Amino acid sequence: MQRKGKTLLIPFMPRRENLKPPRTLIIHVLCMESFGEPHTTLITDLFLHPKAEEIFIERQVRALRGRVVLLTVSAGAGHDAVCGVLKEEWESRGTECQVIDLFTCLPGSLKRFAPDLYLKMVRFTPFMWRAIYRRTDSPYKTLSPLLAPLWNEAVRRLKKAAPSMIIATHPLATAVADLSIRKCAFPEKPALFSLVTDYSFHGMSLSREVTAVFLPDLDEVLRQQQAFPFARFVHGCISIRSTWEAPVRREELRRRMSLPVHAKVAAVSGGKEGLIPYKEVVRSFEKDTSGTWTLLCFTGENTRAARQLEALSTRHDVRVFPYTHTFADFVKAADVLISKPGGVTMTEALAARIPVIITSPLPGQEEENAKRLKKHAFIRESPAGETGRTAEQVLKDGIVLEDQVFISTKEMIDDMIRLKDEMQEKTRYAAPEKGRILRMNHILAMRAKKEEEKQFRS
Repeated sequence: MQRKGKTLLIPFMPRRENLKPPRTLIIHVLCMESFGEPHTTLITDLFLHPKAEEIFIERQVRALRGRVVLLTVSAGAGHDAVCGVLKEEWESRGTECQVIDLFTCLPGSLKRFAPDLYLKMVRFTPFMWRAIYRRTDSPYKTLSPLLAPLWNEAVRRLKKAAPSMIIATHPLATAVADLSIRKCAFPEKPALFSLVTDYSFHGMSLSREVTAVFLPDLDEVLRQQQAFPFARFVHGCISIRSTWEAPVRREELRRRMSLPVHAKVAAVSGGKEGLIPYKEVVRSFEKDTSGTWTLLCFTGENTRAARQLEALSTRHDVRVFPYTHTFADFVKAADVLISKPGGVTMTEALAARIPVIITSPLPGQEEENAKRLKKHAFIRESPAGETGRTAEQVLKDGIVLEDQVFISTKEMIDDMIRLKDEMQEKTRYAAPEKGRILRMNHILAMRAKKEEEKQFRS
């Protein structure tokens, strides 16, 4: 009779609930083998706390479901908002979800300077960012060996998290995730999904390790699938809060938000950083409009623009909001939204079914968004100095807003789970790769050669 010792780690919760730190009871179970048949001793009544068994089972279920990592780049508020919605949906399903921001993984002082460098580049040297955007717009390209060491911390965090699924919400995040999958020995190869949060496709969103690319525009899905037939493109969505899709009565909403019920109202938004020429917009309304408009200017972190608007002399009712939690209600109460064409902002406007005037797009991704969004009748493009005339024309035309077909976040996550299961099945029953077959042939040939040498010498 043999004895084999095994160790089980079982959470041990004390009877008194005021003892908050849980301990771990280590139990050595002796598995006895007699006559070739194993006998396992069952141990019961170990969970002294009434909820300890539920906690233990919940942890085991989460471990079986795997862990999801959302890899993002906090350039603007849009990516953070998308990750927040995705994280809530995954956690509502009982799956552990972790968000990793690449900017926080940069070495040393680059953590602080990287966001500022991006903002200064798009504001003062837009031609430089446009050139970088176009030069990196190539699929199936890996990160440069000179830049790869910058993301060693991100690769280390991904390896420590050991996720079963990685969702990248930025082209750079997709490239770093591809690098980590090729570089790290994960216990199980994770599925990598590239979630495009713009209405245009960028080449860095497609790499060798990407399982599928999710695009919010169906026409773009068909176009890219035809261009890259061996990749997988899926119709997805840019995840936004459900409050944007909730129907409202505009008159009641304006009374609740202390806005004039029958006046003309325009919301002017420049995103989190307030990157829009607010003074030019207000002067355009002063010059090209009739009557009085209520202009709701959301300046974000641009305190200089907020001070300039407060000191501006105009006949219009200009209200400045550096930041507000009721941004969605103000936009839905307006007659028109004037904004730069960020992917999340445009999705929110489409869900709220409000006319949009696109102005001052950032170089690169927002310029491409503007080209693709002009196909909608209620989205128009105008220079900042002519937005007043365009807003008057929008109200005069009385545009009938068309119903939009959206893929919900829940449906998109269901597609991700299905594609992950398909990938696991293919991996399980896949034939050996060509390279592996050639290596095996080489090994067998060398063994045969050694056997011949032994026979010859003997």
